[in-house]
Amino acid sequence: MNEMNKKSEDKNKERAEKLDALRDKSLIPEDDYDYERKRFEDDEKAYERYQKELEEYNERKEQERRDYEKQLDNEKIELVKLKSGVIDESEIIKEEAPEVIKLSKKEWIKNFWWHNKIIIILIIFAIAVVSYITYDSLSRVKPDIKVIMTVNNGLVNRTEEVADYFERFCPDINGDGQVNVQILSAPLTDNTDDYVQIQQYQEVYLANMQTGEIIFILTDDKTDADIYSENESDNLLSDVSADFADNEFVTNKGLSLKGDYIEDVFKYHTNYPQDIYLGMRAPIKTLKDSKDDMQKNYDKAYQIFKAMAEDIKKNTKEVDVSASDSKTALTSARTSD
Repeated sequence: MNEMNKKSEDKNKERAEKLDALRDKSLIPEDDYDYERKRFEDDEKAYERYQKELEEYNERKEQERRDYEKQLDNEKIELVKLKSGVIDESEIIKEEAPEVIKLSKKEWIKNFWWHNKIIIILIIFAIAVVSYITYDSLSRVKPDIKVIMTVNNGLVNRTEEVADYFERFCPDINGDGQVNVQILSAPLTDNTDDYVQIQQYQEVYLANMQTGEIIFILTDDKTDADIYSENESDNLLSDVSADFADNEFVTNKGLSLKGDYIEDVFKYHTNYPQDIYLGMRAPIKTLKDSKDDMQKNYDKAYQIFKAMAEDIKKNTKEVDVSASDSKTALTSARTSD
């Protein structure tokens, strides 16, 4: 509006200058006077049209302003009526639905990814982690029994052979169609200066002792004396020697794993330690399991222990008898000669 007014003022000024020039003929050459006069008259008519259009424009803008203010006032009144409950709906105030932009499938995917890519990445990562854990849990062979080995001798290098021997007598306890025995190595002796390793073994041992799942413990004469106690009620291991009075391989420490037969079983002939025992933990309430749960595990382990004790007694004695018969036969042959 200001710009139009300025133009109008410039026109008026220019018009006044031309009018003064026409009034003073001496300022215009005689040959050009008629031309200049006609040109001035044309400019006058154009100026009058301009002035008229300007007035119409100003009137139209002013009318639009008044109409807009009136519309705002009416909308305010309608809004008050709507809020106060005088009317339920208004023809003046109408909600305009946003324009629906139709996207192509490719554009929709691109737009969706742009706004949700962080959430999508996190969801994909979470699904991958859950899938891996689920697959690992389902595909991993779960052991039927676990045996913790507290000895610190060459037997720790024969865990596969030890597990194979246990599996001979172990039933499919967990019902997965396979028999699997897991040997956990956690030496409780001081035959090492590696204190970090000692601490790791102790953590493995203590963690497994918090459950009623571990029944079998392999010990030797160097195993921490805390496993045994002079007070029978404080013993970690159960004394089953009375149940096997006719089996010299079963003592108050457990089943003695010694002799040529067991050396053959473990494939361990050179410097095989003869002081290894298989003990069973007495059922107690643990941090994770009740005494009744541990008793059930103990009863299953007892049957395995019993079968192993009979196997060792039978096969070890047969080896001893065979050796004795060979020695007798050799002596008789020498005497006859």
